[in-house]
Amino acid sequence: MHPTLLRWRTLLAPLTLFVSVGLHATGLQAEEGETPGAPRLLPKDTLAYIRIDNVDDMRADMARSSMGRMMNDPKLKPFASEVYTTLAELFEQFGSQIGLSLDELLAIPTGQVAAAAMPANLSERDEELAEEEADSDSPEAIRRRIERKREQQNAISGIFILEAGKNLDNMMSLVDRLEEQMIQGGFVRRTSKVKGTTIVKILPPRQGPPEIEYFTKEDTLVFGIGHDTAAKALEQWDGTSTEDSLADRADFTSLMSRCIGAEDTRPQLTFFFDPYRFVERIVNRGGAAALVWPLVENLGISKIRGIGGSSFSGGEVFEDIGHLHVLLDPPRDGMFGVLRPETGDTTPPKWVPADVSGYTTLNWDFEQTYENLDKLVATFQGAEPMKRFVEEPVNQNLGISVQEDVLENLTGRFVTGSWMEPPVRLNSQTRFFALELKDELNAKSTIAKIRGKRPNDIEVETIGGVVVYGPKDQRSRNFPENFRQPKPGLMILGKWLIFSDSPKLLTRITQANADTRPRLVNVPEYELVSSELGGKLDGEKPFMVAFLRGADSIRQIYDLAKSPDTVRFMRASAENNPFVARMMGLLEKNELPDFKEFEKYFAPTGSFAYDEPGGMHLGWFTLRADE
Repeated sequence: MHPTLLRWRTLLAPLTLFVSVGLHATGLQAEEGETPGAPRLLPKDTLAYIRIDNVDDMRADMARSSMGRMMNDPKLKPFASEVYTTLAELFEQFGSQIGLSLDELLAIPTGQVAAAAMPANLSERDEELAEEEADSDSPEAIRRRIERKREQQNAISGIFILEAGKNLDNMMSLVDRLEEQMIQGGFVRRTSKVKGTTIVKILPPRQGPPEIEYFTKEDTLVFGIGHDTAAKALEQWDGTSTEDSLADRADFTSLMSRCIGAEDTRPQLTFFFDPYRFVERIVNRGGAAALVWPLVENLGISKIRGIGGSSFSGGEVFEDIGHLHVLLDPPRDGMFGVLRPETGDTTPPKWVPADVSGYTTLNWDFEQTYENLDKLVATFQGAEPMKRFVEEPVNQNLGISVQEDVLENLTGRFVTGSWMEPPVRLNSQTRFFALELKDELNAKSTIAKIRGKRPNDIEVETIGGVVVYGPKDQRSRNFPENFRQPKPGLMILGKWLIFSDSPKLLTRITQANADTRPRLVNVPEYELVSSELGGKLDGEKPFMVAFLRGADSIRQIYDLAKSPDTVRFMRASAENNPFVARMMGLLEKNELPDFKEFEKYFAPTGSFAYDEPGGMHLGWFTLRADE
């Protein structure tokens, strides 16, 4: 990359803080004097797109959020202020290069902020050649020829849209500094005017580096990397373009309509990605397209018509709500043949303890997935690959049949969960994994076959009256003293095959099953999340449901921060790391409040997934914390 362009990209990096995700799903035309929604300014064949609908609104929502209220809590605000002051001081060196403080930089965006990648436009000479080669002289034929040539060149350009309002002068001072550096590097500045709007082009001194161009209109900066990127956006804005915009693209509007859900407000954050065309361009530019692309095509990636998502501020009940949708063309074959979700029971089994940090259940057709995976791998490895690579080695080493002894004995329900094993350590979080069985006696018979084949490798112990199988002669791995020592164990509890590397967690599971320990299914937080899931599903039947206590992860960080071992580690690291040194100073200067002051700002999260003929949908929400 040209060194001046590298400096430009580096200096632009902070702006990406405000370009997280986004898109106004309908991309409606703006009123006179307003900036149009980004989908109206971008080309129809946009490859990837992210957008924040309105930064000012997001700031206001953030202030009302649990995190915002926590930062303004009198007991926590001093610590939060010290953290921000530390970040501002660390930013000073970079800020001196761009002439803006951290506060000034963060204040620049006021409305819409968006970024996108799209196929690069043809140069004037390339367009002339495309016109000469068109199969007729009609404008439509010429346009189609230019579009084909544009696709064939495989280059990718980019665009940024930032609505700065009264802070546009600060934004332009940053742009002026960047422009000055580029000109010093040999770039040439040219300007043109279209309907009263000045377009600035920064042309490279030689072929290779892309053109840079930008314009400002209605207190908005449109900045493009690549030939005519900003110019074509201006044509869309002025209504003089003869080309369709992203908002006119059927796949895009269909996908984004699925990301609105039942919400009565428009999303604050949205994104769109066209993986097939994006990967196609990357592969073709790599020089090995003839070898690689047929393999990619065989995977069925062309069936992905788009991936999109959105995020909302939920109002009085929800802290936030999110949607992610994958738009797929039927039938499900290739790599999508292994996606075989099913509907079924999602209620936590009675043995799931009440104090788990997270719980997820999934219903899946494992036999069909295995069969279709065999077909998929066979396209690369020849006939019956799973038999050669899985079934025969497993049978030889363990004495069992993968299909008859394992897959045929599964109902299709999978459950997993996490738990924080005390005392707090960096690897305190442990998990269990469970598969529901059709016949527990068959499962015990399968384990007996394995023990008969490997009599010296498996040991048996009893936890809570339940037999647990684990590797024999386990050696403690070389973990530091303050790390948890994992000890894998497998047990059959009723019709469930359960694995965990924590004997303490397996003990809690047996206790919950025996009704001597509270169960998750009876926890009010879980019941509340479960009741809200119905409204978000909008009549759809899920194949996946999950529950998460956000406060548990925060508790681990909190306890680690106060741990003497962590303090010693940070003091040692602070000698060579200025940032760690500053954070260490904060911890010593401001003693952390009791955890209950943090905990009250974190509410549980629920998520779900369902399948439909045209794709798969994932949704999630976090309840608003009740102080």
